[in-house]
Parts: sequence; C-alpha cells; structure tokens
Amino acid sequence: MEAQRLRVVDGGVARTTPIKSTLTHIPNYPKKLVIYQLAASPYWWVRYYSNGKIHRKTTKETDKRKAIAAAKQFYDDVTLGNHAATPRAVKAITHFADCAQAMLTAQKDKVKREEITKITHENDEWRLKKHILPHFGKLKLAEVDYFCVERFLAKLNKEKLSAATVNAYVGLVRKVLSYGQLRGAIAALPRLPKVKREDEPRGWFTTQEYKTLASRAKRLTNKVYEVRSVTVKDDDGKERKTLQTVKATARKKPGTPIRKITITPDLRNAIVFMVNSFIRPTDLKHLQHKHVEVIETEDTHYLRLSLPKSKKHDAPIVTMRYAVKVYLRQKALYEESKLAGKNDYVFMPKQPKRDVALTELQKQMAIVLDDCGLRKGPRDEDRSLYSLRHTCIMYRLLYGEGLDLLTLARNARTSPEMIDRFYARHLSAEMNIGLLQSKRRRKPTASDTDQAEETAK
Repeated sequence: MEAQRLRVVDGGVARTTPIKSTLTHIPNYPKKLVIYQLAASPYWWVRYYSNGKIHRKTTKETDKRKAIAAAKQFYDDVTLGNHAATPRAVKAITHFADCAQAMLTAQKDKVKREEITKITHENDEWRLKKHILPHFGKLKLAEVDYFCVERFLAKLNKEKLSAATVNAYVGLVRKVLSYGQLRGAIAALPRLPKVKREDEPRGWFTTQEYKTLASRAKRLTNKVYEVRSVTVKDDDGKERKTLQTVKATARKKPGTPIRKITITPDLRNAIVFMVNSFIRPTDLKHLQHKHVEVIETEDTHYLRLSLPKSKKHDAPIVTMRYAVKVYLRQKALYEESKLAGKNDYVFMPKQPKRDVALTELQKQMAIVLDDCGLRKGPRDEDRSLYSLRHTCIMYRLLYGEGLDLLTLARNARTSPEMIDRFYARHLSAEMNIGLLQSKRRRKPTASDTDQAEETAK
C-alpha cells in the first residue's frame, strides 16, 4: 500500500519527493517503471504509470538489487491483474484454456525482456497444444485437482514418454494454475502428484570411439542417404510404420522415400570442434566468426568464444589447442564462396534457418553413429550430437591435471552440481586411479632428515 504522504519539508524539499539521484529505470522493462528513495523512508520505493494512474509501493528493501527484483514483481502484479487497477481481468479467466492462453501472452513479454528463452516459450506452446489442452482445456481452473492430474499422467504413460518429459508436462500444468492464482481466478494451488525421476545423463565416447567416429564422418563425407518409410510387424503381429535409412546407391531400398541426407564436411569438423571446445549444439548453430578470436601466447594457443548468452551464462569460453586447427579448416571450406565473413555462421552457413541447420547436422550425426555402431553406449544410453560436449568435459575430468571443478564448470557455462549430476555420472574412481594413488611432492624438512638418520642407526 502507498504510504501516507507527509508534507514535512526539510531544506525546502518534501521528504516524500523522490531523490532525483536515486531514480533508476529497470532494464528491459517500460521506462515508466522506476525505483527511487525518499528522505522520509529507509527503503527503496517502486513507481509505475499504467491506465492513467500512478501506482506506488514500498519494496521494503534497503538493498538495491533486491528492490529491483521487488519492482519486477510489482510490475507483474499491476499488468497481470493482481492490482486493484485491473479487476476486470481477474473475472475474465475461469477456464483452463483461457488461463493458458493468457499465460502464453504474458510469457511473450518475458521473452522480449530475455527472462526466458524463445525455445522455452515455443516448447510450452507445443506441449499445451499436444496433450495438455485436449485434457484440461474445457475444465474450469477450480476443477483441476490432484485426481484430475493423476488421470492425465495415466494418459501420458500410454505415450511411453520419459520421466523427464512427463515432469515437464506436470510443471507446465502447475505454471498455468500459478498464473490463474496470480490473476485471482483460484485462491490456492492444488496439490499435484509427483513423478519419480532419475537423472539420465547422455552417453559419451571413449578416445577410441571418438577416433572411430571422426574418421568415419570423414570417410562418409559427400555420401548420400535416403530416409524411407517402411512397414514392420511388432511382436504381437501388428503392423506399424517406421523410418529406415539406407544408402542412396543401395540395390534394395524398401518402403517409400521420404527425404535424402548428404553427409557434409561440416559434420566431421563439428565433431572434432565440439570435443575440443566445451560448447553445446545450440551454441554451435549460433556460432558466427565474429564470436571467435584466435589467441596465441608464448606458452599456448586457443580460441576465445564470446557466444550469445545461453542457460543464463554469458562468460567467454576458452578452447583446447586443437580447436584452433579445426576452426581454421572449417573457415577455409567457405572462404572461396565468400561465406566466412564476420557475420557468417561457422557451421552450415548456407542454411539461413539456424534451427534447420542444427537439425541437418543432427540427422547426419545419427547416420554416422549407426554406421559405426555407436548409437548406444555400454549402459544402453542414447548418444547424439550433445554427447560430444559430454565427451569434452569427461576428457578434462580424466586427463586434465589439477583442474578444479569450478573452473571447468564456468568455462563450460554450467555449474559444478550439473557436472556432478550429469556430465561426470559415468566417472568412476578406477578411471582416475593414478590421481587417487598419487602422493603430494614436497621438499624434505629438517625433521624428515633427523627421522631418516635415526632410522638408519
């Protein structure tokens, strides 16, 4: 609530007048949203002009960073209907489908403010349309309870989705309900069933497997494959359609052709580059030459990758030495066709749609993995383009001397916890038996010499 206006004047300035030097606009928010300090209060205040009215409130925070966070919440309260200025918006939402649509509309603003990624928003849209709205769409928000969601889970189980995917669906249902609570459509969130989930780290490649993969990608460069739709029978005798990939030059090609895939030189270079650069496949598709800087010192050389922000990380990544060679090799591929300028993409530069570019690389990778029998790991874990990042991190854990986990995590744009849970999940003590049995080297002290002499007697 707005504090009572005091008109006590100190030095000719009202104590409730904002101190000009403290007026601060919130980054990526409307300019009319500001925080400021008063002479009459120890706290930061927030002010926002909306619908012809000025809304004010104390943040009850003396720390500026916390005050900015409170201001963002205040902005959501005003614009999303929790504030008294917009009571009609609260009454308008009663059904789950309406609430979901309103939530998506509000979420678009968060994408613009870079609070969430565009991919996250698009995934929410797809999941709502695919399974959630067909089940919950016609229900009122108040009708969505524990047992309603439990029935939804039973429906998802028939789709044979992973626990992580099912959790994502339940989380999205909770997000819609939370938005409904924010808008005042429901008084409280219902208790929702929990889905037991175990971490499922992707597979990685041993040094021998990596050599096989890279050399096979080189050998298959420019080879053409066909993806064909074929009919197969399950164990119970039922027929179903599936996709098979065969060489375009094969004599027997069953089924109906769907598309052709050519293994490009980009794949071989991408494989080697990722194993030496710590980056994610999503970083690979956005990587432009302007993001790459070749660094040479007296002791070493490497690439400094100043990539766009990903997973809330924006620090530059430094690579292994060999990444320099493969980057220059990849750059040379497109210099003659004038596709190696600073604003051109490093990998698959001919494809302007970057999601398509990444998908093409992933399809090529799947073919090479199948060709050399590396699609599954020793524990039956799936292996894909993302496994190359895991391989890079695992190699540092296995072969890096004295590298601390925090440095590794920051350079890979992740956290030590995520490395422990996912990337290092396959790391065993036996893999580092040498380090485990190593002894600290130190110079002998006077007491050590005295003890040795005493033992010799």
